[in-house]
Amino acid sequence: MKILIVKLSSIGDVVHAIAFVNRLNEAMPDAQVDWMVNDAYAGLVKNVRGVRRVWHFRRAAWGKEWYRPRTWGEIATLMNWIRREKYDICFDLQGLLRSGLVTALSGAKVRAGFSNAREGSRWLYSHTVDPGKQPHAVAVLFRALSLLAIVPPPRPDFTFDIPALAAAQVDALLDGLGIRGPFVVFHVGARWKTKMWPAAHWHALAGDVRGKSGLPVLFTGSEADGPLIKRIIGGREGMYNLAGGMGLTETSALLARCALMVTVDSGPMHIAAAFDRPIVAVFGPTSPQKTGPVSRGPVDILQGKRNCIPCFSRACKRKLECMEDVTPKEAFRRVTAMLCFLNLA
Repeated sequence: MKILIVKLSSIGDVVHAIAFVNRLNEAMPDAQVDWMVNDAYAGLVKNVRGVRRVWHFRRAAWGKEWYRPRTWGEIATLMNWIRREKYDICFDLQGLLRSGLVTALSGAKVRAGFSNAREGSRWLYSHTVDPGKQPHAVAVLFRALSLLAIVPPPRPDFTFDIPALAAAQVDALLDGLGIRGPFVVFHVGARWKTKMWPAAHWHALAGDVRGKSGLPVLFTGSEADGPLIKRIIGGREGMYNLAGGMGLTETSALLARCALMVTVDSGPMHIAAAFDRPIVAVFGPTSPQKTGPVSRGPVDILQGKRNCIPCFSRACKRKLECMEDVTPKEAFRRVTAMLCFLNLA
């Protein structure tokens, strides 16, 4: 059987879909599983053992020049190549118009998605799946396995490989920084402004963690996060700004080795969870019950108690009170407890 997965973004959602693919391969080891994903995340998907081919959806380039004939020509060429594969089933695990159109045009015999898919995409499927009232996004994805009579696993498996080159690059990075023991990773960035914890809170927490534990604190993020992280560090020793210096694969290799990750609700949080790393996460407008980290490692979630939580909004009319309410003092208490549990405090 030939199966196409359409899960374009974002990092956390892609990690969730890895568990879906791993279960597919476990139940149907002879199946050919391909995946279409935004090109920014293709490197991550290529490290999933059960994926034979990764189709690149050039979201950034096509979005900027959608009106050009060249763009439409590239999309048409891509879809022609996909149709030549003659997939038996195409799963739209994204549930948006663009992913629905890819599914509809894939030429697959069965074109499946969820009945609550947005932007009208549900009308583009030949088969729909009831998402049910599942508490977590991963459990919702597993509902689609019913089309192949596959039973969801007792526990999700988010396993993907770390290439030897990426591991070696992280080894060289740590060696260059003089880090040969445990270290803590802070991830301060998020796609939504409403998920961001105040910079002053990060500044205070980083100083306490570094000063009390003596552990190096490595900040990860995109190039755009660099100036913010620089302000948070404020020139203090034992803290390192790695923003923009690593790709997604190298970041995964770093997170797989960290002693503890402190983060907001972010994509890299789910990568750390995939490797069962200890996590302390600050949540605000989103729900840990729906999109929190799924891990065998210890996880501690900090969240305010405002009556508007969770609002699931990218804009806030209350000055981000839910994030402000989580104090550096409380975060440090939780981090310290986690480090004590790990015998690192």
